Amino acid sequence: MNIDTPITARHSDSTRETLIRAAIDIFGRSGFDGASTRAIADAAKVNQALISYHFGGKSGLYLAVFEHIAGIMQQRVGPIVAAIEAELATEQAGDAAAVSARLASLHRLTDGFVALLTSDESAAWASLILREQQNPSEGFDLLYTRFMSRVLGVIRALVARIRGTDPASVETRLTALTIVGQVLVFRAARAAVMRQMEWQTTGPDEANAIRQTIHRNVTAILTQKDSR
Repeated sequence: MNIDTPITARHSDSTRETLIRAAIDIFGRSGFDGASTRAIADAAKVNQALISYHFGGKSGLYLAVFEHIAGIMQQRVGPIVAAIEAELATEQAGDAAAVSARLASLHRLTDGFVALLTSDESAAWASLILREQQNPSEGFDLLYTRFMSRVLGVIRALVARIRGTDPASVETRLTALTIVGQVLVFRAARAAVMRQMEWQTTGPDEANAIRQTIHRNVTAILTQKDSR
């Protein structure tokens, strides 16, 4: 048995992780077509041939980047989503207590996203995701399938329980997207947010102010009487 195997494996994993982190930055700034494997390898300080060795080439590395991002999102927000799914599966809908509980669940979920999207961690891959929103590729398909679709489904279910609507209706889908948009703006339009709010950073106080504002907005949206 080769006693160096565990060390070699750890080194290989470290190299792979380093390449993914470098690729997130380069792809985010230059896009898939503009990024070169040489630039990514140089940023990671590894031999360019290791990209082919670990990922089979640039396309494989690009998809690995989105697997990595989906994994982070799943790790940070997935437990909240799973807990809400379990609650929805056993809940008897229709009474006031159920509505209140579902609002609380939705607030927990938006809180999780605020924590993620105001963190330095998300800054690394925000540009890349914004690029994919404008010109979706297999990377977006992977992220949507692995994470976004599930989250939007849970939000739709909560909206439908609170408002008594069909989860598949246009109204419910648009409401769910509106709620998500209130959180995403704090990362997607970060420069405008920081300038308008006159903030230097989004620390605990700023993040708490964002959370509380979104709580109020979501509650108002979902409990207001339809004026049509």
